[in-house]
Amino acid sequence: MPSIAPKSAFRRFEPSPDTSASARTFVRDTLAEWDSAEFTDDAVLLASELVTNAVVHARTPVEVICRHDGVGVEIIVRDELPHRPVPQVGPVEIDTSPSLDMERNGGLGLALTGMIASSWGVTYGRDDKAVWFRLDRDPEAAPPAGVPGGAQRQGAGRTLRMPDPWSPLEEVLAARLPLDEMLERVVGVAREVLGGDAAYISLATSEESEWEVRTAVGLADDGWTPFRGRTEEIFASAAPELGPVINDDLDAARPQTGRLRAARMRSLVTAALIVDGRTTGLIGVASRRPRHFGSTAAGRLQQGADRIALPVERARLAEVELARRASLSFLAEASDLLTGTLDEEMTAALAAQLAVSRLGSWCAVHTADEAGSPRLAYLTHHDETSVDGLHRLLEKFPPEPRREPGRLWGEAELLGTDLSEALRTEIAHGLAVSLPLTSRGRQLGLMTLGRPPGDAFPRETADVADDLAHRVASALDNAQLYSAQSAMSQALQRSLLPSAVPEIPGVDLELIYRPAGEGTVVGGDFYDVFGTEGHWCVAIGDVCGTGPEAAAVTGLARHTLRALAREGYPPPQILERLNTSILDEGTRARFLTLLYGELSARPEGGWRLRLISAGHPLPLVLRPTGEVFFGAEPQPLLGAFDDISFQTEDLELHPGDVLLAVTDGVTERRTGSKMIGDDGLAEILSDCVGLTAAAVGTRIERALEDFAPGAHNDDTAMLILRFL
Repeated sequence: MPSIAPKSAFRRFEPSPDTSASARTFVRDTLAEWDSAEFTDDAVLLASELVTNAVVHARTPVEVICRHDGVGVEIIVRDELPHRPVPQVGPVEIDTSPSLDMERNGGLGLALTGMIASSWGVTYGRDDKAVWFRLDRDPEAAPPAGVPGGAQRQGAGRTLRMPDPWSPLEEVLAARLPLDEMLERVVGVAREVLGGDAAYISLATSEESEWEVRTAVGLADDGWTPFRGRTEEIFASAAPELGPVINDDLDAARPQTGRLRAARMRSLVTAALIVDGRTTGLIGVASRRPRHFGSTAAGRLQQGADRIALPVERARLAEVELARRASLSFLAEASDLLTGTLDEEMTAALAAQLAVSRLGSWCAVHTADEAGSPRLAYLTHHDETSVDGLHRLLEKFPPEPRREPGRLWGEAELLGTDLSEALRTEIAHGLAVSLPLTSRGRQLGLMTLGRPPGDAFPRETADVADDLAHRVASALDNAQLYSAQSAMSQALQRSLLPSAVPEIPGVDLELIYRPAGEGTVVGGDFYDVFGTEGHWCVAIGDVCGTGPEAAAVTGLARHTLRALAREGYPPPQILERLNTSILDEGTRARFLTLLYGELSARPEGGWRLRLISAGHPLPLVLRPTGEVFFGAEPQPLLGAFDDISFQTEDLELHPGDVLLAVTDGVTERRTGSKMIGDDGLAEILSDCVGLTAAAVGTRIERALEDFAPGAHNDDTAMLILRFL
């Protein structure tokens, strides 16, 4: 058959009951004029169906266009209602039996078009919508330029498919790649499919009306950095109800502004990514040529957008969930580290370092001094050379509380400082927050976190920083409470011990006290050495328990001993009266073990020690020969019984002798099921011949640590007398 020159015909019809009949007549007459009777019956039938659909559903004027290109005929039915999409119908197997009623007028619609036409499709424009179909002599003939890829093609009773331009995405979408990698592949394919010079994808964020441009190609020579902005700042916006949007000339629409114009782009087409009726993103393709994109390109981009919308949203949600888990893990780790220290300065340092490791480029922690004024406790910056300049800025202009990301200082304030150019640029153009550190209704300070220019400060990061600030505030509060409690306990403990070690002529004296724990609780161990007329009094005791109640008994014991000894009472009466005083305390009373003695020089030489060991570990005596023995016998402890009496024991001591008295924190030192006991202590003491009193104490402490490393769970006190 000879080739036929391309022909076209056009007619516009107003909506009326006769529109379909008029369209049939127009198509039949046109094809007859073109000597294309072989297509007439099918073309008239399908055109009638499409015109009827347009009249019934769009209710706007209808344009019918007939084209003949030498291969077949193409009929286009265009209405003026673009926002009412036409559902595409999947391939339908043709029933080729002669019983098919080809004179049926209406009712089959797009299903009939899909059965009979060689190919068909729908194109959405800015102001109209076109449904077209082709009837070809050769079933394998290619559609003319402008027919959207993926359109259905039917012929010879079998279903064929036109080449799908988005087929390269199938493998990408099926692979469930990370979001950024998926988007990089998508924009590359989109640029190629539409023949553009650049492409990008922006995704909706959790913040209202703010989008993030995640991936782009062709817009920057030196790579692409994601950024966020309000809807009107993100190149162009899509209107899902109107379909894709075409910007024919960006110079006219957005003169000399935006990254598209900076990349010399002139035209743009965008399509919305829609999931469950919600706009989740925007894909755009741009060209350096104005009016580069038409309705066919827009429809093709919308097809791609519809295909990628759900996989992209799934990948985005997976990324959000991963970020949420990472934030929870970070905050849990931060809590562990912050609760691991009870030092205020260390807490501030940890907080700043944690914040910079994850959330920003620099962080400063201010704490409130006694007057409530801010004091810079710690500052850190990714670039150590910027720390000094930033420190001077923070000292001169302490930040005000600011929960929303923004700039902390104005240009005038920055000009008045000696900042380096790089730091001034970072502070002037970077974003920061200054979060109050509040606990139990008290503001303890501020945590200021900054990010460099070009880095967004998204709401998700600000929320994590705010959560971290709450944890830092709690840790600071605990550190301050611990510091106050420790200072109070240490002051009370000092008041229960002699302020200085007295000097006894002819005696080398060493007093040792080691509290258990971290010094926040007042221990029950004590010692005392004081002089009276004619002799020296020594005492070492252990009150049952710890804390304020034990401290009260310790204070009672020390002051009672001193008062009665200076009144001249003998040791038995001193302890009996002390026992009565403890019992008089009633339910606040605590048991007390006590070793009390009065030391005096003998006229013929040497020393005499009059001792009473009231329930206390017995004193040990070391002779110069290495012999070790107990220096007293056990007697009842104090605070347990009402009617008790005590007996004084005399101990003769000579030059070279060593007297050792300890509390049960020494003798009951344990490792597993083993306890050092009196025998173990005696063995240690036997190796101390010839040592000074201080050296004896050091030797015993080292031996205790070797016996049970780190098992210092009870207060220990030692009183060592070496006679010269």
